[in-house]
Amino acid sequence: MLYLQTYTNIMNKKVLLISFIATILISCVNNRDLSKNTVVAHILSQPDGLHPFNDNSVMRSYVFNYTQKTLIKLDLETLDYIPSLVKRMPIASDDNLSFEYEIKDGVLWDDGTEMNALDVAFSVKLMLCPLTNNAQIRSNYSTVIKSIVIDKNNPKKFTMNAQNIHWDNKFIFSELYIVQKSFWDPKGILDELSFEEILSDKFNETEVLSDWFNSYNDADNSYKPNLLVGLGAYQVTEWEASQYITIEKKQNWWGENDTSIYNKAYPEKIIFKIIKEDASSYLALKNQEIDVTTNIGTIKLMKLQEREYFNNNYESDFLDQYSFGYLGMNMKPDGIKQKPFFIDQKVRRAMAYMIPVDEIIEVMMHGKASRQASLISPLKKTYNDTLQLIPLDIDKAKQLLDEAGWVDTDGDNIRDKVLNGVKTPFSFKLSYMSSPTSTEIVLMMKESMYKAGVVAEPTPMDFSLFYKNAMDHNFDGMLGGWGGSASYSNPMQLWHTSSWVNKGSNFCGFGDAESDALIEEANLTLDPEIHNNALLKLQAKVYTDQPYVFLYATKRKFAIHKRFNNINMYNERPGVMLQNLNLKAEFSNKNLAPTTN
Repeated sequence: MLYLQTYTNIMNKKVLLISFIATILISCVNNRDLSKNTVVAHILSQPDGLHPFNDNSVMRSYVFNYTQKTLIKLDLETLDYIPSLVKRMPIASDDNLSFEYEIKDGVLWDDGTEMNALDVAFSVKLMLCPLTNNAQIRSNYSTVIKSIVIDKNNPKKFTMNAQNIHWDNKFIFSELYIVQKSFWDPKGILDELSFEEILSDKFNETEVLSDWFNSYNDADNSYKPNLLVGLGAYQVTEWEASQYITIEKKQNWWGENDTSIYNKAYPEKIIFKIIKEDASSYLALKNQEIDVTTNIGTIKLMKLQEREYFNNNYESDFLDQYSFGYLGMNMKPDGIKQKPFFIDQKVRRAMAYMIPVDEIIEVMMHGKASRQASLISPLKKTYNDTLQLIPLDIDKAKQLLDEAGWVDTDGDNIRDKVLNGVKTPFSFKLSYMSSPTSTEIVLMMKESMYKAGVVAEPTPMDFSLFYKNAMDHNFDGMLGGWGGSASYSNPMQLWHTSSWVNKGSNFCGFGDAESDALIEEANLTLDPEIHNNALLKLQAKVYTDQPYVFLYATKRKFAIHKRFNNINMYNERPGVMLQNLNLKAEFSNKNLAPTTN
């Protein structure tokens, strides 16, 4: 293959350089004391922030497992919802429009005050209010929650009134993090703001509210450790940009005597160490500089598994997961910055025929990934398995491009078309988050697309810029990914047209009245048959319209140091419960980690 002959030589030189630099960096660090009850967990990038509502990255959610709490949560073993901050799962009314909750006794904020229903009502107001910078996820909640009514006789008891019968009604509090009202709003600015006003199409933004939310949305609330407070067992104590985030176990934490595995907190400290390069994470594992990773590259982990010293020190495995990668295409470009390359369905389907997905899985993933044709994971019962995987077929791609009017009129091997009176070559920017693996994948795509007369211009960028451009619809094509879950993933966030209008997570501009109706049909029912059929039809609609080229679901890669007890690995996010890792007694007598040549 031309790609392997030309590109591999370049990458070999890059890997040698990266390895050399990584070796120098690691050699500058003193050998780590493995007798300390500290977990060093590898992450690929720093979170977009740790704001309880405004930030939304996978890395943010990973950290939140230990610093924040929700009322209920998904059990990683049974995949059933279980109570977390409440005494029991909610009690539903006969019409399934009201759900009664009661908060557990003894749930304390860091200042010693007890959590109550006022904190829940305040947290929900923040999630629903249009002045909160959370447009990417707000519709998941505003389409479900109508109001919170606090019991007059019991400050820990409240009722969530729902907008309609909704599939998510009973589970809506599984990912809504509860924040302390008195910490964020000591003057009670939001007390007079009713749920009816918040949800009104004629929401009135007063000067007082504007000032309060400007302060609440301030970037400091995403990064300053003293502001990153929550009900979890750990508190952020240090954040060194692009290097690491440290969280430490709280003293006299309210849940320390709780019997739930989700309230165990064995490590005194957890350090999230940011390592972007595979070569560097490989060396960090080799030298026992990290304890846990679910992010190392496939090839590197396979190579480590061939080494006796690694297998002596680490448990490791590959497990299926619910996330997937995709190539997204801007279906609603502004026509100025972004040209209308992908407004035609035939062009989008042609792109699907150009991408060598099977080759990418073989070469880049060493087979440790599986293809999918839909927005729903094949691990779920609601996956539409009638949808056929689209093969690599350059001739079919050429045919579709011809039919769409993209032809090579000047013999330069690049297709062109007159757009708004201007002859325009089919040369688009392909945005992606910079990493060696992503770069290789993009170059494989570029070479394959060129065979069909289409030029993809690789446009690498860091996560923050990539995510901002996606929300602003400022891209031609984008190589992205979504972290999925075993729980119901409300398609409203990614696929409803309102989520494009409001700059939510419908980055590509997919959707019409038909797809919106299917989303609402799936959501606004408790009948499993109606729900499932609507999801099957929605998947078929997305498949036909092709806003994404669905690529593959990689297997989650695990490596966990054997100096800990309670080593468990899960398909469901986050894959590992770091707070459950308990240092073995025999390691408390060991000192330095031996380096391996």
